[in-house]
Parts: sequence; C-alpha cells; structure tokens
Amino acid sequence: MTINTKIKFFLVNGVSNKDVRNKKYVIYAHLCKSGVYVGVTNNPVKRWQEHVSDALNKDSHNYKDKFREAIRILGSNTFKHYILAVSNSLEDAKSKESSAIRYYGKNLNTRNEIVTNNEDYGFRSLQNQIGTSLLLDKKGRTGATYSRDDNARQTITAEIYIENGRKRVRSIQGQPFPAGLNVECLRSEREKYNSGDKVRINVALSEKKGTPYLVAGKSFLIPAK
Repeated sequence: MTINTKIKFFLVNGVSNKDVRNKKYVIYAHLCKSGVYVGVTNNPVKRWQEHVSDALNKDSHNYKDKFREAIRILGSNTFKHYILAVSNSLEDAKSKESSAIRYYGKNLNTRNEIVTNNEDYGFRSLQNQIGTSLLLDKKGRTGATYSRDDNARQTITAEIYIENGRKRVRSIQGQPFPAGLNVECLRSEREKYNSGDKVRINVALSEKKGTPYLVAGKSFLIPAK
C-alpha cells in the first residue's frame, strides 16, 4: 500500500487557507466509494497516517472497523480528503464534528458522538462544492512515526541481508507491511545473524523524507522458526 506523506485537502463550507493555518483544530472528512469518515484533529496529515497504520496493524483495536477495512480494501490513495470546518476550541471543534457526522452520515464512523446542539454550521454536500485545495504536511519533526506507541507495533518476519558491506534487515513477502522495507534496529542485534537468516521483530511503520521504513521496538531480534 502506498503511503502518503503529504496530503491534498479540499477546503469546503467556506473554509480558507488562512483559516487552516491560523486555527488550532480542523474537522476533516475522508471520502471513498464506501462512504465518508469524519473526525477532528490538530494535525490532519499525522491523523491520516495513524488511520492507515491502524488499517495495516492486526493488533490495533481499530483494525476491524468499517473505516480501516475500507482503507485496506480500496487503498489509501483512493480517498479524497476534506477540511469541513475549523476552530480554536476543542469543545467547539467536537461540537462541529458531531454535527458534521450527523449531516454527512456516520456510515464509516463507528462511535456515536454526543450532539451538544442542533447547529448545522453551514455544512453543504461535498459533491456540490468545488472547493480550493491545500497540500498539507505533517506538523513536527521530519521523521514521522505512523504508529503511536509500542502497543501499536506488530511482530513480523524479516530477513538479514548485505547492503554496501553492512548487515541490514528488511521485510519479506507475506507480512502486513510491504516487502523490502528496511527495519531500523540495533547494529549489535544485526551482527548476531548471517545474510539470509530470518528473524522475528516488533516494528512500527514510519517515514523519513518521503521514504517509508520500519522501526523496531525495544525487543531483540529472535530467530524465526
């Protein structure tokens, strides 16, 4: 599955580029042929990366929900992304989120949001709006870890190989992540094995300067049986 590191969001319902840059929270929507998912965040690209990570990680408690299933089946690049509204207040942002779920339908939202009021906030049909677009990058450091903590890491089988005279570790076919992704882990652990050896390791999906790779947890490399 291709991993997006920069996301094009379409601004609708009167939201401007300035609004997105200056407000703390955005209420977003991800649209695909299976329906629409609505959420709120202060970092929309990172949040999308987390959604994709959950869709690939069988240990995630969100793995089997309809939204992550749609990401796996349809592919992350088939979704269209929208900024529906903005806010500087989390309470107000959550209110707009619940209203947006009510307006756009909750077919890919599994959690029932508490509707605090009956305001519609000027929401309009996504299909009937042209909207300007804004290319957003993840806020914060260049290297973006998709999984949020060690609980989201997944155990995979990888192989030791030689690259430029150094022992490296990479994912192989039949894993929840694409084959050929390098695994960042301790050199002292890699040196225990020979080229071609298979190992088990806990990893999380990350990217740096647009290149996806896997980051090992604190556990050691274990010989694969």
